[in-house]
Amino acid sequence: MDQQSVQVIIETLKEEGVDLAVTLPEEPTFSLTEAMREDPFFQAVTVAGEGNGLAFCAGAALGGRRVVFVTGVAGLLVGTWALSQMGMVYGAPILILASYRGDFGDHSGIPGSQLLMFKQVAEPLLGALRVPYRVVNQKATMKRMIQEGSFACQDYSHPVALLLSGEVLW
Repeated sequence: MDQQSVQVIIETLKEEGVDLAVTLPEEPTFSLTEAMREDPFFQAVTVAGEGNGLAFCAGAALGGRRVVFVTGVAGLLVGTWALSQMGMVYGAPILILASYRGDFGDHSGIPGSQLLMFKQVAEPLLGALRVPYRVVNQKATMKRMIQEGSFACQDYSHPVALLLSGEVLW
């Protein structure tokens, strides 16, 4: 992720009042998670597992905090049990930013069959879990989509996922 994308994401989250950043660092979003850790506006918490991160976000959100969970699509898939509970059972407003490995244009070096698996599984699984999501792949619309995602998770009292791809991520 380039510095321009990082800056737009950070500025937009600040404007939205999202000050708790829970992260599970991974390569495509590493520059974003590092920038959040270095910015005194954010309280940045690094977790060791996806389910733990989602549960931490849910507790903070239900306590009134505006939170973002930054992870990769693989991590989002690993955390699906926790994710299913956060919306349907607890009504926790969590904004999720996930790098979308496997989307078109991913030149990460991961073997093609694994990338295809992410592409074939991620969106249908989010749909099955009733988690609203959007693919954010253009810098020109990134700010607006983050604003809309932040509003939607609060309005719905439900997790919302933004899958980062294209020129936003690569």
